[in-house]
Amino acid sequence: MTKNRLSTHVKGLDEILQGGIPEGHIVLITGAPGTMKSTLGFSILYHNARTAGTNGLYLTLEQSKGSLVAHVESMGMSDAKAYKSISLFDMAALRKNLSFIKAEGSWNTLLKAYLTNLMESDPYQFLVIDSLNVLETLANFDARRTDLFYLFEWLKDLGATTFLLSETVGGPRGLGDSDEAFLADGIIHLSLYSVSDLDVQRRIRCVKMRATKHEMGSFALIWNGDSFEITRAVSVGRPAKLEAI
Repeated sequence: MTKNRLSTHVKGLDEILQGGIPEGHIVLITGAPGTMKSTLGFSILYHNARTAGTNGLYLTLEQSKGSLVAHVESMGMSDAKAYKSISLFDMAALRKNLSFIKAEGSWNTLLKAYLTNLMESDPYQFLVIDSLNVLETLANFDARRTDLFYLFEWLKDLGATTFLLSETVGGPRGLGDSDEAFLADGIIHLSLYSVSDLDVQRRIRCVKMRATKHEMGSFALIWNGDSFEITRAVSVGRPAKLEAI
């Protein structure tokens, strides 16, 4: 069955994804530190909110709401109109609100109850969780493969198009055998590439996207003041050392 596609608002990326991300997909945004995973995730929410008033929820488990807002505004994403459709929650806010939930159970159970309540009271079309690594630590998974399976099933039931940010080192080949790679509908991998002894280029590659005929190659990822675009990458250098760890 054909799904509606939601724009990433990354110039050039939607074109290689047959128009965008299939609605309802769970997509991993992976990469090493410094590859702009958080900026990409927020940018998708921001530009959809700005252009179409699409509701988006950004859950940050690593940095405070104030720190995130300061960062994205410094990157040019400061249109007040967009923020009317974006909800931001950080770890401190979650701890405060979860304390009022009268359910018993693990942090994982309480988080699910809280987010389910949010989605029911104000449905969000986009959800970004930053990051899967911290969520896994907080949830204290006992059986990783099984717990991830139920997490992904729960995210599917929420009905939003979800982006899970995941910090990785190594090239995209290392993603193929991970449990989350099998469960995710899509994988967008960000990397650093040394184009000379002095310059490093950010690159983006769609490793996987179900229900989509997409290109498999890497593209240069460029920030244009308030949005991303991709261009054809030319390999004249070598992968940055960070990506070879």
